[in-house]
Amino acid sequence: MGGRHRRCRCFLKSWNSGRNWRTVARMKRFNSMLLLAWLLTGTAVLLSAQDTPTFDIRRPTVVAFFPPVTQSHPDTNEALADFQLYATQVREPLEKAGVDFKEVYARSFRVHMGKTVTMFRPVKVEVGYYFIAPGKKPRIEYGVATDGDILHVANEYFGMTQK
Repeated sequence: MGGRHRRCRCFLKSWNSGRNWRTVARMKRFNSMLLLAWLLTGTAVLLSAQDTPTFDIRRPTVVAFFPPVTQSHPDTNEALADFQLYATQVREPLEKAGVDFKEVYARSFRVHMGKTVTMFRPVKVEVGYYFIAPGKKPRIEYGVATDGDILHVANEYFGMTQK
């Protein structure tokens, strides 16, 4: 029994060396960092999913999109004012033609049509118009458009008659 007991002490002596404990400590820190990264990523995905507006498309629709304004820049304020003015002017003619008009102030949004949900994130410019109708591929126009321009594209895309 004595020899066996000595062997155990030797093993423990080598295990107790500073190198092994440092390795274990590094592994614990690494695992903690992985857990933290996983939690932060999961939380960010959940929060972004909750903040992303979703539009249920049942008939022809125009989604006017503009990024959230957080800082006041003269160019952004002017573009936002124009965007809102033309949105106000185009809403009624589109509604009369049977086209829904939605405004969204976000960097992305979801479109729900039938059983399909599509996430849209602008690729060129963060301002524009998303034209969509059941059974049709969406058409995206970037930049601030006048009410006449929006109605022109709506007429081409939806085949609507302007009243």
